[in-house]
Amino acid sequence: MTVRTPRELIEIYWEQIYNAGEVELVREVCADPIIRHDPGFVTTLSHDEQIVRIHRSLAMKPLFTHRVLHADDTFVTSVWNMVSRDGRDITLCGIEVFEAQDGRFTRCWNSSYAKGFWGEDGDMFDLAALEPPLLIEAPAGITADWLQRAFAAGGAVAVQRLAMEPEITPIGHGTTSATVRVRAAYNDGHIIAPRSAICKIGKWPGGASAISPFERECQAYALFGDAPAFRVPRLYYGASDNSGLSNLLIEDLSGTARAGDQIAGCSVTEAGAVVRELARFHRGYCQRPDLFELAWLSRPRPLLPAYAKGAAELRDWLGDRIPAASFAVIDRFGALTERWLEHVPAYRTLIHGDPRVDNVLFEDKGESLRACLIDWQSLGSGDPQHDVAYFLSGSLSVEERRACERDLIAEHARLMAAADPHYTVERALESYRRHIVSGLWLTVIAAAFVERNAHNAQLLEVLVTRNTAAVQDWDGLAAIT
Repeated sequence: MTVRTPRELIEIYWEQIYNAGEVELVREVCADPIIRHDPGFVTTLSHDEQIVRIHRSLAMKPLFTHRVLHADDTFVTSVWNMVSRDGRDITLCGIEVFEAQDGRFTRCWNSSYAKGFWGEDGDMFDLAALEPPLLIEAPAGITADWLQRAFAAGGAVAVQRLAMEPEITPIGHGTTSATVRVRAAYNDGHIIAPRSAICKIGKWPGGASAISPFERECQAYALFGDAPAFRVPRLYYGASDNSGLSNLLIEDLSGTARAGDQIAGCSVTEAGAVVRELARFHRGYCQRPDLFELAWLSRPRPLLPAYAKGAAELRDWLGDRIPAASFAVIDRFGALTERWLEHVPAYRTLIHGDPRVDNVLFEDKGESLRACLIDWQSLGSGDPQHDVAYFLSGSLSVEERRACERDLIAEHARLMAAADPHYTVERALESYRRHIVSGLWLTVIAAAFVERNAHNAQLLEVLVTRNTAAVQDWDGLAAIT
C-alpha cells in the first residue's frame, strides 16, 4: 500500500475536505486522534470530532488557496488565504504546520487566524483605510486592530502597524470605569507611534439623559487644545455613544512620572508643585463668562441628595472608625450644603473639581518638580480656591497642611495676580476659608457610590479625618453665609 507524503496529504486536506466538502476523507488523512496545538494549550480531536468541527466551517463554503506551501518527509507548512463563497465575502489568512507519520497527519500547529489576505509586494499600511473603532465595554476589547483604529481616528499621533496583540495591565481602583495601561509592539524598525497609552472605559448609568464624566473629559481635552499652559497628558482618542459608554485613550506618562497616593498623602514639596500647576490652569480661564455656561460642565446641585446618602453610608459602614466629632461636622455641613452651593463667587474660573493627589502625576525634572493634572471628569466653573482647598484639605497630613497651607495659598494668589493684578492674597484667604468644605463635600458624596472594600474603607477614613480637621481649623462652616 502506498503511503501518502505530507504534501499529498495537505492537498487532499484543503482541496477535497474543505474546498470540495468531502469531510469523510478525514478518516484517511488524519490520525485518530490528531493533536492540535494552539497558543497556550493543546486539543485532542477524534475523527468524529474533527468532522463535526469541519462541518461548522463548511457553512461559509470556504475556498482555501496556498500562498506558500513547503513540505519535507515529515512536516508540511501551509501559508493560506481563504474566501467564503456564501455571498458574505469573508476573507481570512493563517499559517498551519502539520506533522505526518505513516501517511497520516498526527499533529498540527495553528497560528491565530486574521481577517483579510496575506499582504503582497507593494501592499502598504493604509491609514486612510482605517475606519474609527467600535466602542468597547471592557479591556478585553482592546485588540491590535482596535488600538490602531483609535490612534488613527484621534489624529493626534503617528500610527504604525502593530506586530501583536497589546499587553493590558489594570491600573487603580476605578469605581465607575476600568482603567488600564496598554503596551504596544510594532513591526516597524523606527517606532514613532506611542509605545503605551492609558485607556479608560466607562459606562455612565445616566445614559443619554446627562453628560457623562467620560464625555466631559473628552470635551475638556478638546477645550485645552494641543499646547495648554499647564501640564496635562495628551488625549489620543475619545468617543462615546447614547448609552453612556465612553472610551478614552490618553498619553501614558508612567515612564517619566510617578503617581500620587491619596492614602499616604503627599509632601509639602509635592503640594507646592500641585498648587502652582493649579494656578497655571486657573489663570488661563479666569473671568471667562463665555466658558462658564458650557452645557457639558459639571454642575454640583444634582449631587445634593447623594450627600445625605453618603453620610448615612459612612455611619453604617465606618461608624466605629470615624470619631463622633467628625460626624458632627458632616451633619452640620449637611444643613448648609444648599446655601454653600447657591453662593456666586465674585472671582470665577474653570476648576478641576476633583484635584486629589491620586489625580496627579509628579515629574522630577532635575532639581525641579512638575505636577501633571489628570482625570478631568469633574471639570466645572467656580472659585479657584475651591480646587486649592479641596487639594490641601485631603492630600496632606493634618500637621503638614497646617504648616504650609497659608504659604501655598499666597503663592497661588501671586501666580493668579500675574493674569489679574486685582487678585490679592487677602481675597484668596477669604475664599479659601469659604471653600475649605469642598473636600468634605465630595468625600461624603463618594461614600454613596464606592464599593465596600478594605481599600475604600481606609481611603474614606483618611479623607474624613483630614477634611473635617481642615474645616474645624478654619471655622469653615461659619464662613458659609
